[in-house]
Amino acid sequence: MKILILSEFFDPEPTLKGLAFAKALTAEGHEVEVLTGFPNYPGGKIYPGYKMEFRRREVVDGITIHRVPLFPSHDRSARNRVLTYGSFALSASIIGPLVVRQPDVLYVYHPPLTISIPALALKLAYNCPAVPDIQDLWPDTLIATGMVQPGRLTSAIGWWASLVYRHMDRIVVLSPGFRDILVSRGVSPDKVRTIYNWTDESRQTAAQPNREFAREWGLEGRFNIMFAGSLGPAQALDTVLDAAKLCLDTSPNAQFVFVGHGFDKERLQARVRDEAIENVRFIPQQPMDAMGGVLPLADALLVHLKDDPLFTITIPSKIQAYLSSGVPLILAVRGDAADLGESAHAGLVIPPEDPQAMADAVAKLTAMTPEPRAALGKSGQDFYHRRLSMAVGVEQFINVFSQAIAERRRNSFYKRFGKRILDLLIVIPALIVLAPLFLVLICATRLTMGSPVFFRQKRAGKNGKIFNILKFRSMLSASSPDGTPLPDALRTPPFGAFLRQSSLDELPGLINVLLGEMSLVGPRPLLPEYLPRYTERHGRRHEVLPGITGMAQINGRQLALFSSRMEMDVWYVEHVSLWLDFKILALTLPKVLGSRGVVTGQDVQDVDDLGLSQPLTAKQS
Repeated sequence: MKILILSEFFDPEPTLKGLAFAKALTAEGHEVEVLTGFPNYPGGKIYPGYKMEFRRREVVDGITIHRVPLFPSHDRSARNRVLTYGSFALSASIIGPLVVRQPDVLYVYHPPLTISIPALALKLAYNCPAVPDIQDLWPDTLIATGMVQPGRLTSAIGWWASLVYRHMDRIVVLSPGFRDILVSRGVSPDKVRTIYNWTDESRQTAAQPNREFAREWGLEGRFNIMFAGSLGPAQALDTVLDAAKLCLDTSPNAQFVFVGHGFDKERLQARVRDEAIENVRFIPQQPMDAMGGVLPLADALLVHLKDDPLFTITIPSKIQAYLSSGVPLILAVRGDAADLGESAHAGLVIPPEDPQAMADAVAKLTAMTPEPRAALGKSGQDFYHRRLSMAVGVEQFINVFSQAIAERRRNSFYKRFGKRILDLLIVIPALIVLAPLFLVLICATRLTMGSPVFFRQKRAGKNGKIFNILKFRSMLSASSPDGTPLPDALRTPPFGAFLRQSSLDELPGLINVLLGEMSLVGPRPLLPEYLPRYTERHGRRHEVLPGITGMAQINGRQLALFSSRMEMDVWYVEHVSLWLDFKILALTLPKVLGSRGVVTGQDVQDVDDLGLSQPLTAKQS
């Protein structure tokens, strides 16, 4: 399948479902394309080697990455954050449909919620299923982290989020609690799937402990409780500092190590200085490639979240990275994250925002001998590979994508209703405008070829239903003395040849469209006698109304072999979309004006490499 990844954040930015995810999908035989912004997270500055442009196309390991402009900022300013999210949503919505190819499925990495705007634009443009991967619930996350206060704004955000989620084809969430919340807000439980996050295993589990790093940052000879990641309000890290103060007496060899960056880092550092908390060390954020050698330096890895109802259904992605490293854990969390930790038997689970419980957990781990601590780490690592690894997650995503594609092809709104609406919106005005031309052609046909003016022939339509196709007559009914029709060249007067070369003979097909027997765009209708000779796959061309123009008409017309036409028709049926129909209509015009691909007097068997017309002798009009 062709998978389009839509994400505001992508490599080289630190991101959970980035290049490694794309490469894993391609390794399974799928084509992957990416639509993202210019890298600037988390510092809010464009990365070296990049500059803001209208668009940029890169190819990395065979994966095409399209970058569109945005306002780079990740500070605490609500205004700047809105500009960042909104600018990407706008540029991805406008530029995205112009640069990406038709996907079979759209994968949407969420947050932010504004990503839903280009997701809906691409979903509509390409009539493809959209599958958001929800990592944060909005507005819940905004309220829990203190970015906004509950009120009309959060109510509006919640309304929009619920509306978007209900109209997605499938939804992936990171925890059972997320699923329960969405279902309670009106999302169908049948389309919500829980897929746990994983870590980038190539960076995390393949590396050896970086002893030089340990010497450089004073980790040797201490029992290191390491917290790696964002240092922000959601992590409520004042609790950790309070626990560190307690450990100065209860576990004097313990040292709390913060590796990372965030809104609260400077404030926390100031508190450590002011209160002389000597067993706390801050280390700058490290490249993702380096963390595989940093995490194993810890004697225990710490997860701590604010004691908020939202975080009872949140599973921080660092848990997967911690588990894969084989180091014991201290999980100061509730709900789904606590349940996951308990299932893994990888360490100690304690209440959040409880300094004494954390100090007691540190004391318990420091009192253990190395063997039971190593057993905890091994248990967590085994659990990760069995339940949470990338291989497990990618397989689950592929199943979700396949289900979404299958259902979309059965129940596409545009396929079922939108095409008919588009046909009527175009055909009714066209028939009014073209009425004088119709009268001129009717008179000219009558004068040059007599009656009847219209050529009628039975064709197979949607679901094989038989209808009479209408065209302007372009050949005379002339026969030899024995009753055999004369060759086409002898039966086609100059005006008839003009009608065919200009495709004006097809104009009465607009009446077929008005009657609902044809569409403007679709597979060209063939003779009913061909129906029993189709393969099961080729029979799918009849899942939609036949068209006046279609894929074959912009790719060879009458010169295209039947085998090629059939494959193009089935491809069209599988990818019907508003954007595709507009594209075919636009490409048809120069073909018609240039009379390209029109062969007067062609025998159908000249291009019938499938044998559909044998032993038929009728000429294909």
